[in-house]
Amino acid sequence: MSELAHSLVVASLAFSPAPVAVPPQQDQNWCTPGHTVMVPDGREAWVSSVEGDICRIIADGEAYVTLIPYYIIEPVYPQPFIGQFVGH
Repeated sequence: MSELAHSLVVASLAFSPAPVAVPPQQDQNWCTPGHTVMVPDGREAWVSSVEGDICRIIADGEAYVTLIPYYIIEPVYPQPFIGQFVGH
């Protein structure tokens, strides 16, 4: 009887759909639009927006946005908050 049960289990596993991998939640990303961060070369930068693990920043002396993962940059304290609205 166990051979029959074993065959049924193997057959059902062979025809069942594979589980879909769900990406992990981005709960460790501390990057917030409007905050000031320190980039690896020592300059300060302003966070313009965030998408997943990527922070879009505008570094001092640059005119364009740079895409950098949040785990490479560091927050700057105290935060010199700007007086304008920053949307998501």
